Amino acid sequence: MPPIGVYIHFPFCKRKCHYCDFYSITNLKEIPDYINYLLKEIELRCQTLAEQSKIETNKIDTIFIGGGTPSLINPRYIEKIIATIDKYFDITSNAEITLECNPAASDAKHFPDYAALGINRISIGVQSFLDDELRFLQRLHSASEAIATIEAARKYFNNLSIDLIFGLPEQTFDNINKSLSQAIALDLPHISCYALIYEEGTPLFEDLLAGKVSPIADEESADYYLQISDFLRLRGYEHYEISNFARSGFRCRHNIKYWTCSDTLAFGASSVGMIAGSRYKNVSNVAKYFAFLGKGLRPEEYSEKLSSEERLTERVYLSLRYLGLKFEDFAAEFGVDLLAILCNEIEVLVASDFATFENKTLKLTPKGYYICDEITLRLLKKLEKANVQNIR
Repeated sequence: MPPIGVYIHFPFCKRKCHYCDFYSITNLKEIPDYINYLLKEIELRCQTLAEQSKIETNKIDTIFIGGGTPSLINPRYIEKIIATIDKYFDITSNAEITLECNPAASDAKHFPDYAALGINRISIGVQSFLDDELRFLQRLHSASEAIATIEAARKYFNNLSIDLIFGLPEQTFDNINKSLSQAIALDLPHISCYALIYEEGTPLFEDLLAGKVSPIADEESADYYLQISDFLRLRGYEHYEISNFARSGFRCRHNIKYWTCSDTLAFGASSVGMIAGSRYKNVSNVAKYFAFLGKGLRPEEYSEKLSSEERLTERVYLSLRYLGLKFEDFAAEFGVDLLAILCNEIEVLVASDFATFENKTLKLTPKGYYICDEITLRLLKKLEKANVQNIR
C-alpha cells in the first residue's frame, strides 16, 4: 500500500482577491481558535480511522498546507500541526512538505523557522511580475516584493514553485513573456500557469456582469496557453499536467496523488479528502467548523462512497489531465477494455494533434490539455453508449 498524502486548509487572508473563489475569510482574530479546532479535527479523524481500520498504511509522504494564506500561521502552530499528524502516522524521511506563501517580507522572515520544522517546498502566489497586472488582480504585493521573497526563500529551500495567471483583460503575450522570463531568470524549478476564470460569486464576476471588465476571446486564451507551453518546454520544463511545468525531479508529488486518485487525508474548513474509495468534504464555514468540533463531531458537509462508475469517470479525467490514460492499467483496475471501445476516438484525437498514442497510453498534447474537459466528455459519452457492464 503506497503512502498517503495530507492536505491542510488554512482559510485566512489579509484581503481576499476579487478573482478568488476558494473559501477564505479575513477575520485574522479567529486564527488561534481555528488552530485549536484544526488540531481537534486531526485527533478526532485519525482516531476514527484507526478504530475503523480504514487506512492500510500508516505512512505519509506528502503534506500540503494551503489556503488562504498559510504563511500567516505562526511557526509554533505549524510545529503543533505536524507533531499531531506524526502522533498517528509515520511521516517518511523523504516526505514532501509544502507551504503556500505570499510575496511579502512578513512571510519571508519565517523562512528559517519553516525550514527548521521540516517544510521543504515553498509555493509562492506571485500571479504576475508586472505591477499593473498585480493591481488589476488586487494583490497586496509588488513585482519587486515578489522577487525579493523568492530570493529570500532560495536561501533555505531548493524546491520552489510559483503561480502565474494569464488571460487578463487586454493582456498581450509580450506581458506574459516578461513574467515568464523573470521566472526563468530566478531559476525556479516549478511553475504553475492558470487562466483567469470569472468564477460566479466573486467580485470579478460581478464586474464582468456590470461591463466593467471584458474577458479576452477563447481563441486568444488558447493561443496564449500554447505559447506558454512552448516557451517553458523549450527552456527545459516538462509540461506534466494541464497547468503545471517542472524541471526534472521537481513535479509536485502531493498534487500527483490527486491526479492518480491516491488516498489523501484532508483537514480544515472546506477541505476535501479521499480515503479507501470514500470522499468527504468539510463545511465551508469557520463558525460551523467550530460548532461541529465543539460537539466532538467530524465537521463534514458530506461523505460518500464512490460507485464503480464514478471511480471510472474520475480515472479517465484525471489520467488525461496528468501523464496519460494507460489502457492496460485501466483494464486491470476496472475490467474494461477501453482501447477497444475508444479506438475510433483515439484515431481522431491523434490525427488532430490533440493527443499521442504510444505504448497503449493516450496522452494529451498541450493543444489537447486546453480542451481536456471537452475531450473527457466525448470519451465518456462513447463509453456510456457502449453500455459497459460489470465494472469492478
